[in-house]
Amino acid sequence: MSDNNLPSLSPETTTQLLALRDTDKDKFFAYVKALRVANWPLRAIAEPFGVSRTAVQGWESKYSTQTPLPAVESIPVPPPKERTSGTQKKNLSDEECKTLRELAEEATTVRRYTDQNAPARRSADLLESKLYTYRVKGISLTQLAEACGVSRSAVAQRLRKFQ
Repeated sequence: MSDNNLPSLSPETTTQLLALRDTDKDKFFAYVKALRVANWPLRAIAEPFGVSRTAVQGWESKYSTQTPLPAVESIPVPPPKERTSGTQKKNLSDEECKTLRELAEEATTVRRYTDQNAPARRSADLLESKLYTYRVKGISLTQLAEACGVSRSAVAQRLRKFQ
């Protein structure tokens, strides 16, 4: 593989192609056609020769069906990319879910006129704080809403209120 993770021909294949180009044109065109059938990109074939992709297309079109296609190396498959921490699904523990549910139930009794020092008001503030913390850690709104037993919009509203 070369730049941009695009495949490159092996040195053995490159050497063989260069030799065939100078000695046997029919086998050379057959080899180019075989590489294209094996899904090798035009750029990978053109690179060792320092020619354009259009030149490789021309070589491919000169292939005669009377010449059998040789066996060629398969195109390398890049290794799968590792998932970053941002895309890994995070889950709440059962204990965290239970705590959120209890806080949400207490917080439902809070109204505008509820005393600032009332236990329900403190529970609502703690709930909002925990929701914000879990959201920053990457827990989804859906998961938070399910844990609290409320809708996603109710959780989103509490998060807006907290900020």
